[in-house]
Amino acid sequence: MNPHHGQDLERILREQGALRDRFIEQTTGAYSRKFPDGRIGCDDDGELTYAIANDDRHGTIIIRFAHPTEWVGLDVNAATELRDQLTERILALRGIKAD
Repeated sequence: MNPHHGQDLERILREQGALRDRFIEQTTGAYSRKFPDGRIGCDDDGELTYAIANDDRHGTIIIRFAHPTEWVGLDVNAATELRDQLTERILALRGIKAD
């Protein structure tokens, strides 16, 4: 195994663990609000963590938010990441293996 790939895997697992922990904190209400790019407006509740999964039985993509959410604002990078995640799940539901 190439050590570089191992380092990437470790970094990815750390990032996923941090996202999971933040999702749990937001679900329980035990989180501090963060506004990394400033507050958009008076009803901006800060960063939002979400989880995406496929429901293969129903052929559906589920996006779960940590708490009730009225709106979501995405910068270009976050929108691109969401698009890529959705594309990956669409391909999986269609039985197409992503490269």
